[in-house]
Amino acid sequence: MATELAAPVAVTPVAASRPGRRTRRRWTWGSHPRRELATFLAVALLALVAVSGGTVLLSERVAKANALAEAERTAGRVAELAVAPVLAEALAGVPGRFEELDRIMANRLRDGSISSVVVWSGDGEVLYASDHDLIGRTFTPGSELLSALGGEAVADVDESPETFYEGVSSAPMVEVYTPMSVAGEPMVFEAYFDSGGIDRNAALLRWEIVPLAVGALVVLQLVQIPIATSLARRLRRQQDERAELMERTLHASERERRAVAADLHDGPVQDLAGVSYALGGLRMGVAEQHQATVDRLVTTVRHAVQSLRRVMVDIYPPDLSGPGLGTALHDLAEPLRSQGVVVSVDDGLAVPVSPDVTAVVYRTAKELLANVDHHADAGTVWIQLSETRLAGRPAVRLEVADDGCGFPETLPDRRCEGHLGLRLVVDRVADLGGVVEVGARPGGGALVTAVLPLPSAR
Repeated sequence: MATELAAPVAVTPVAASRPGRRTRRRWTWGSHPRRELATFLAVALLALVAVSGGTVLLSERVAKANALAEAERTAGRVAELAVAPVLAEALAGVPGRFEELDRIMANRLRDGSISSVVVWSGDGEVLYASDHDLIGRTFTPGSELLSALGGEAVADVDESPETFYEGVSSAPMVEVYTPMSVAGEPMVFEAYFDSGGIDRNAALLRWEIVPLAVGALVVLQLVQIPIATSLARRLRRQQDERAELMERTLHASERERRAVAADLHDGPVQDLAGVSYALGGLRMGVAEQHQATVDRLVTTVRHAVQSLRRVMVDIYPPDLSGPGLGTALHDLAEPLRSQGVVVSVDDGLAVPVSPDVTAVVYRTAKELLANVDHHADAGTVWIQLSETRLAGRPAVRLEVADDGCGFPETLPDRRCEGHLGLRLVVDRVADLGGVVEVGARPGGGALVTAVLPLPSAR
């Protein structure tokens, strides 16, 4: 069983390759509306999933950005309006101002808006903290602290907050460093906020964004699906009409060829045969010096009869069903064999083949052998007929190879000169949903493969 080929698509030459073979050209024909419609629906479903996933991620990013921005604003307001005025008086020695600052921060800590606060000096000393044990201690300034000292507020989700801060758990927190000025001195206000607000905001955004985005896409798909289905049905009807027209054309062509073959058989062939017999009967009645001329006339008439019989077979071939196709391929090889060309015919086809496929296989082999005779200058020709699969379905494969000069790198379009043979082969096979590959044979020469689907594959 040969390697399975790809499904037929548009009639366009494309590159194809196989192990041990050089570049080949493939022509295919046909489309599958149901498959295209299923692909359309699958892409729509994937788009829905992708949009939903993207919306979830976007909502989380937006919620995080909003939470950080709100934390920056809150920390800035607390630092500017509540901490800076009281801390300035406390650092100036006004009695009771540190206690007032503790009371203000205690209210903030109690209502849950802030989890912990620290006021830093420019050299990393803790001037005030909700955890009094940190007051007066000095730490090496980090990048966030230095950025805030430079006048830029910094906010981020701290996955591992400093556990030595009282009231700060090991759970992720929103950490904010905001610049502040106390008595003309640059300082930094650090505050921790609960990160649970990010998750809550993300959930709210998801409920607002996801239904809107996904709903709009669903509505769009619901509008497009009937249109796509209608187009697919229209395409299917056109294909059915085309197939029916092609079938009628083939039947009409068969009738015409049968009529022409019958006219040849009952007319010129019988007349010439009668002339041959008559000349043979007259031979003994003519002078001896004219008998050689009569013999030549008899031979010429018999050759004419044989030529007409070959034309009849070409126009309307014999029974090609079952083993008849293999026999017909052997008969097609006889003209080459008579010229001294070695022709090997391997008929490995054991499945029933429809008359239209059989006729196309026969005509394809005939045209390819004619090309070998006219152009290849070959000494050996191989013809192989076998079963294969096309797009996962049963098919028949015809391979014709020779050891001649092979094809040129590019196949010129010589239809304007009347050379239609290979193009007709391609079109004839494509009309039945098959594919044709043209390439070089390993070791030199040409290799042409035609694969046609069997009736059950259509």
